[in-house]
Amino acid sequence: MFDQIAFDLKKNVRSSTNVVLFVAFLILLLGSFFSALGTTDLSRMQLTQAYSSANVAIDGQIKALSKLKHPSAAQKATLARKQDQVHLVRNIVMGNAGLVSPVPTGSINDLNKPLLAYAKYNLRETEAGHAADLTLIRDPGVPLDPSLIGRKKEVRFYQYLVAHHIAELPATKANAPAAAYLPFQFLYHLSPLIILGLFVIELGQLFTTEKHDGTIDFMNNLPTGKLKLLVARMITFLALALPNFALVCLVTYLTAGLTFGWGSWRYPLVYSGDGRTAQIMTLGHFFALLCLMLVAAVLFLMMLSALLSLLSGNIGINVIGGLAVLVLATKEVLSSGIFSPLAKFLPVGYFDFTKVILHQTGWPIFSIGAGIGIILGWALALFGGCVVIVRRRQRL
Repeated sequence: MFDQIAFDLKKNVRSSTNVVLFVAFLILLLGSFFSALGTTDLSRMQLTQAYSSANVAIDGQIKALSKLKHPSAAQKATLARKQDQVHLVRNIVMGNAGLVSPVPTGSINDLNKPLLAYAKYNLRETEAGHAADLTLIRDPGVPLDPSLIGRKKEVRFYQYLVAHHIAELPATKANAPAAAYLPFQFLYHLSPLIILGLFVIELGQLFTTEKHDGTIDFMNNLPTGKLKLLVARMITFLALALPNFALVCLVTYLTAGLTFGWGSWRYPLVYSGDGRTAQIMTLGHFFALLCLMLVAAVLFLMMLSALLSLLSGNIGINVIGGLAVLVLATKEVLSSGIFSPLAKFLPVGYFDFTKVILHQTGWPIFSIGAGIGIILGWALALFGGCVVIVRRRQRL
């Protein structure tokens, strides 16, 4: 089997498919990098506008309430709350002005602390049942979450920034430092399903090449167990595809780092695993989990492609079969009434890694560890199907 692996590696390592997929991965991951070159980063300006807009909105609400000749008790209470809000938001505006001025003054926490104070105020008011009277700051690039858990996440996020003296990175920041650039691609710009789709194409080419080239009879006449040949092909794929993608990530990281700076893998992402409490996950932890789930998904797709190659040598059928599975992994399908109750038992329920890791899926899931176990369990079942077919007919 080792001789077969060495032969397959030598044959495929310089294949055009391998090179094309490397370039495709690189273009996908560097998409935001190319768009950021030669342009002015407007993300800080957008945040400044968000702070100013909140301030203007509250000012307008105060003026409207102040003009009432005979305000009710509820209106008086709302006016008092709005006056508290405008004071807190003005502190944010002032702290931000010191950082964006031509000659910056103060420290990062001169902005983080007012943001934390306003987040705590909003949480208290939401818990008191006054959420409708709040004017939330709309962080550009991030959907507004007016829920109670949204307020808890906000408090937890700014607590972390204050404690670690870290500046907030806007979601719209195209020239993010390297440690944030890679995770941000999956968080805001690139669906993991697109990456998996490229792996499907590579798998289809690798597992059907002999049947397409007409050399499958030679393979079947080799004095070697056919299952060993199939396993050798799987190992060849893993030895080519995963290092290929890892190299793309390394090139992307170095390119972003040398251009935009390196940043810190300790930057926080806030999430809620139970829908009640807010938790922090660092970018480093997030990206490690994403890579682990990617490997599990690739193993599943590899077993699926191997099984399809035993049933048909047509590359089109192989690729379409893999892509059809990825269609089932979309939120439109998984959130539908038919699939939603089953989603947490299916491997495709865990293919949108970003949403799964941050518990933002619109369908039920188990824990991340259980999800990886489900993906690998289904992969093992598909491998079992390959074993049965090969042993019964003794042909690839």
